[in-house]
Amino acid sequence: MAKTATLLALLGWFWQVGHGHGVLIWFGLALVFSLIGDVALLFPQRLFMAGLGAFLIAHIFYILGFNQSLPPLQAGSLVLLAGVGGLFYLIRRRILGSLERRSGPALLKTAVSIYSMVLSLMLLSALLTLLRPDWPMTAAGLVSLGAALFFCSDTLLALDRFDHPIPNGQMFVHMTYHLGQIALIGGALFKYAR
Repeated sequence: MAKTATLLALLGWFWQVGHGHGVLIWFGLALVFSLIGDVALLFPQRLFMAGLGAFLIAHIFYILGFNQSLPPLQAGSLVLLAGVGGLFYLIRRRILGSLERRSGPALLKTAVSIYSMVLSLMLLSALLTLLRPDWPMTAAGLVSLGAALFFCSDTLLALDRFDHPIPNGQMFVHMTYHLGQIALIGGALFKYAR
């Protein structure tokens, strides 16, 4: 319940400061679908796939918010692409390997694979703001940190759920998730709120 209460407070702050207009609508929708995902994950045995789907949509909205124009094509972009691509490959391989050993359902393997790809694209999109001249460094730094924390949160959650239990795993998942969402929204507001 604390997880949903924190996101409700973040949504209230976001709408009060940013008013959800213009590009900020994408970030607001990302928060709304994150809240739906949080509620679904209160019942992980029955609604895990629904929660995964809601967070998938949230990441797509974040991607849309970050990519109002084509990302810059330069050496730094390729370095970021290679780094995030490498992370995606390693984590996806580890989690799918664990699901394979546990004879996880094919639908779950497909869903996790698609989700990890979209999560990685969200991280890459946020990191690319560091190279965009129209993004102030403070805003770009905040959204990059937020996306990295969100990526860590989801990776920890997947490892804890599918690979092996992580000591205090849920605490770390919640902490990185909340800090990630706060940084993502703070950076978006810094960039777009007038």
